[in-house]
Amino acid sequence: MKKKTRMFDMVTKIWNPIIGCKHYCYYCWARRLAETRLRHLPKYRDGFEPKFCPSELKKTFRPGELVFVSDMGDMWGTWVPDEWILAVLDHVKKFPETTFLFLTKNPRRYIVLKDYLKSLKNIILGATVETNRNDYRNISCAPPPLSRLDAMIELRLLGFRNLMISIEPILDFDPEVFLNKILRIKPTLVYIGYDNYNNKLPEPPLAKTQELIQQLRQHKIEVRLKTIRKAWWENEGHQITDYL
Repeated sequence: MKKKTRMFDMVTKIWNPIIGCKHYCYYCWARRLAETRLRHLPKYRDGFEPKFCPSELKKTFRPGELVFVSDMGDMWGTWVPDEWILAVLDHVKKFPETTFLFLTKNPRRYIVLKDYLKSLKNIILGATVETNRNDYRNISCAPPPLSRLDAMIELRLLGFRNLMISIEPILDFDPEVFLNKILRIKPTLVYIGYDNYNNKLPEPPLAKTQELIQQLRQHKIEVRLKTIRKAWWENEGHQITDYL
């Protein structure tokens, strides 16, 4: 089994100017952390409720760093005021030699703010898309996966080139549909990984995931691996239909 930490391996620093989320993903490690081990910190006294942290705008960044912005929330959620996002982007603009990675389950917000984002040359726009299927609605209140994929395709058509897709935790998918959607996005990078927290999600068999990885690489897309293992139900001698 290949297992890696929650941080993307290319990231050198984490920065959380906006925290919290209302997607209520069943598997969310950040919510659990905010509501338990971090609850004693002033920043998380309200748990995972969305919050803008102006003091974070005092932070500086070095040239060459790759900064993951808001790993403890989704700063692009529909509940986040434009003013919060624009304050963060104004700070990003001060460090043109530092790269900033954004990740969301609401990539359509990128399109709403596309004119401002086009002025920034030092950003990577990422989206978490665990599957192409929309029928796992009991797992997350985020926009449906197909909507996220289509929003990223639209970003590509609008001229954005530095795009990333995170398929983590991977859920069972339709190989041809999922692959074709990703190819239309033409992401610079794709991360793929299984759940790390024993949530017994509807995971694809390992062979199916490995085939997706191989096909993406055949199309010259860089794929980086997080936790790669057999699906939990494969290890326990079940069929995926036992879960569904």
